[in-house]
Amino acid sequence: MSRPAAAPLVLTGVDAVRAAVGRELGPAGPVLVGPERVAAFETATGWPAGPPSTCAGPTSGRAVPKLLLLSLVNDVLPRLVDVRGFAMGVNYGTGPVRFPAGLPVGGAVLGSLMITEVADVPGGVQVTFRVTLTAGDTDHQVCVADSLARYLD
Repeated sequence: MSRPAAAPLVLTGVDAVRAAVGRELGPAGPVLVGPERVAAFETATGWPAGPPSTCAGPTSGRAVPKLLLLSLVNDVLPRLVDVRGFAMGVNYGTGPVRFPAGLPVGGAVLGSLMITEVADVPGGVQVTFRVTLTAGDTDHQVCVADSLARYLD
């Protein structure tokens, strides 16, 4: 499952970002979500892991917590795209998020993204990145999230 790390796509300025709408990037990873990472997440958040996993593959009998999967969006995104040419970039949150399948503890994810929208906002643009995390051993989608970023002049 090891893949060479590619450099992120560099987009400089609003015209380059607009021109990239619809472009698919990835995959990036793999990102291992082992028992240590799950335990650290549970300790930091007080959030217990999910129910026993029904996924095939390496498992300790539990699924990776969905919010831990969602946090990996911000791990994968900068590996795939690097937006430059603005005074400031701000993670503005998320749009729709879904978890089509579980990931067993000990599994790994690969990430891909598509820029789906660039909208004008006061002082700049808001970009929607649809980030998809897939289980590295099955290619099942485990998290699909619209990550919102604002780039301001």
